[in-house]
Amino acid sequence: MAKKDINSVEEETMKRVSKTLSTINEFLNRWDEASAPDDLIPQIVKIRKFRDALSNWKDQALKTKGKEPEDARMRRLQEFVLICQSYS
Repeated sequence: MAKKDINSVEEETMKRVSKTLSTINEFLNRWDEASAPDDLIPQIVKIRKFRDALSNWKDQALKTKGKEPEDARMRRLQEFVLICQSYS
């Protein structure tokens, strides 16, 4: 994959992660304010773990942005895919 392609994939991934985190946080804020049934708590816990994993991934990606070789950047993108698969 060309460096420009990795850059564009990283940029698009970061946009999607930011949007996803925003959406999840809005949902969780509404959830916390609502009196929802307890039987949904396991799903909410899973959503919180997904949010935390995405947030950690994003923080790490921002810290190392532009400082890593191509193979490390590809591994980080693969980690993103694994996070999404793990919580789907």
